Amino acid sequence: MRRFAVILASILCWGCFVLDEIDSGQREMDRYGGKGKAATAEAAASKEEEPSPAERARQWWDKARTFEPRSEDAKSDIVSCKLDGAVRFTSQADCQNSGGRVSGG
Repeated sequence: MRRFAVILASILCWGCFVLDEIDSGQREMDRYGGKGKAATAEAAASKEEEPSPAERARQWWDKARTFEPRSEDAKSDIVSCKLDGAVRFTSQADCQNSGGRVSGG
């Protein structure tokens, strides 16, 4: 009888675990699935924040006329590397690790 009670308790505990996982999975699906009210509210908010095409064109033209680098451009770590008499363009770390010499950058 004790074995039966232990087995029954084990099965019930395992079932609770499975049901908890199913519930958490359903919440994830609702959050990312687009069926919830939050997804529609986010879509409406993002649509309101977008500038008009004329405004985007004006912003692009203002940026295109400047010689300043864009803020979203990351500085590249690609350098010219002299290795065995040849010049290769690699990252600075790869050049140094392969025994090359950084030249010009």
